[in-house]
Amino acid sequence: MQIASNGTTFHCRIDGDGPWVVFAHGLATDLTMWDELTAALKDRYRVLRYDARGHGGSAATEGDYTLDMLVADAIGILDALGIAHCHFGGLSMGGMVTLGMLLDHPGRLISAVIADSRHSTTSEFTAAWHERAAEVRRGGVGSVVASTVRRWSSAGLAERNPAVIARMEAMIRRTSDRGYCGCAPALARLNYGHRLGEIDRPTLLLCGSEDHGAPPENTQQMHAAIKGSRFVEIKQAGHISNIEQPDIFNQAVAAFLDEVDRGVRP
Repeated sequence: MQIASNGTTFHCRIDGDGPWVVFAHGLATDLTMWDELTAALKDRYRVLRYDARGHGGSAATEGDYTLDMLVADAIGILDALGIAHCHFGGLSMGGMVTLGMLLDHPGRLISAVIADSRHSTTSEFTAAWHERAAEVRRGGVGSVVASTVRRWSSAGLAERNPAVIARMEAMIRRTSDRGYCGCAPALARLNYGHRLGEIDRPTLLLCGSEDHGAPPENTQQMHAAIKGSRFVEIKQAGHISNIEQPDIFNQAVAAFLDEVDRGVRP
């Protein structure tokens, strides 16, 4: 379905029934990255997934995007569907959106799941996103497929599970050039680290042990700053840990949501 929000339209999917759980994906992926987690949760939850601005089946607006804009996109989708409160989670860029939701719209969230995501930028991180956006402007999103998959993957993934590599490549190719170049500046200006102490919702943090874009030490910093948070490091997984190790990832998320819904503070 298409949902109007924040001046544009978004491709969304809803599966299952029960309390609302919403998932936001990373840059150059799409809502299909949550297929396995949705299957694991839909018997107990109503799972909403959406393609971010400029990704998958969602419209790609012109210009540079900001994290405030991406958070407003999510709020607009919730409003359009009449979702007052939900569990909200995301990976990479989606994790940054989740941080923005926690910090600027905490009343809308029951709990949060943040996977393979950063809290603040660095000079190297900022420069890398500007360089990748420039490469896409020159040669299209296809020009960054190979380098992106290498950066995302754990050692030996191509030999161990070539289907995962093919799946990553397909998601990147489905991303519009405009959407990639619009989102890159938002990530380059990431600056939530100094506010992590404000977060007061139950929060699960996950990270692949071989994630080089948002390494475990970065997630440990968030864990230390977010009171009462839980941290799970997933072995033999890179940046897209939920696709590389879906069973471990999904079990951790399901157990966390169950504890929150039973009133147990993780």
